[in-house]
Amino acid sequence: MTNNGKRELLEAIRPRYLQAKPADKSCILDEFAVATGYHRKYAIRLLKQGVKPRRAKKPGRSKTYQGEAVIVLSKIWAICDRICSRRLHPFLPEMVTTLERHGELQLSAETRQLLLSMSRATMDRCLRSARTQPRRGLSTTKPGTLLKQAIPCAASAARCR
Repeated sequence: MTNNGKRELLEAIRPRYLQAKPADKSCILDEFAVATGYHRKYAIRLLKQGVKPRRAKKPGRSKTYQGEAVIVLSKIWAICDRICSRRLHPFLPEMVTTLERHGELQLSAETRQLLLSMSRATMDRCLRSARTQPRRGLSTTKPGTLLKQAIPCAASAARCR
């Protein structure tokens, strides 16, 4: 049975269940539990309280900085060698104008305004996902004896003098 079918069955049985005597409620409950596959206690709760309406959207403030503004911020952050937001914030207007002048960025007026009005803490929150991604290619040196043999030891350097 689909969820919509279960909901329709609940709406049809609920008024009858609420008005029934305790002995009849047990029979109605058994029928409803078998038809829907719900646990008996959950079925009792649904028949007494009904289904709660679904919320249309999440509570709280809507996100201001998302989409293109965050993508552009992470691109500028990568160009600036992943510096912290405290150091990036003062130079962000200059970076945006320079990158636009050289054709690296093409921003709408709204995105530009959002980017330039962003605080340091907001930058940290927006860059959180980019910071957690692992960096690749930090070092090409592999451990081994060849590198150690290429470095002269301090004792041999003292003997050479």
